[in-house]
Amino acid sequence: MTQEPEQPPLTDVQLDILRRFALFEVSRDDMLQALAGAFDINFDPKEETSKGITQRRSANNRFPIPEPGIVITREHISNALEHKRFGLVSERDLVYWATILLLNDAYVFDPGDEDLIAEWLNDISFNLDAN
Repeated sequence: MTQEPEQPPLTDVQLDILRRFALFEVSRDDMLQALAGAFDINFDPKEETSKGITQRRSANNRFPIPEPGIVITREHISNALEHKRFGLVSERDLVYWATILLLNDAYVFDPGDEDLIAEWLNDISFNLDAN
């Protein structure tokens, strides 16, 4: 039996970039570049089903879950919606942002609002148009 090599933890710089990404202070491309080898996400796979074409999103987290995690709060959602309302980000950017927050293991939802935050992020991720 071979043992998998231990995955290196995220650096302080990478964690800072993830914090800033959650606030729309760092672009998706810059965040992905900074986390190259530790995190990647694929938005492309499309699958045709009896209900139509669906998009399957997948991510690879190659790092131990940080303790503490980066806490996502209602304020993050509010900030994201304000960015969209003022035209600072596109609907596609908002979809990608929400999907990354859902799939990146460094993020955790505020325990007091966990269900609400998860519901909002899921609604943004799956019900808005990323095209």
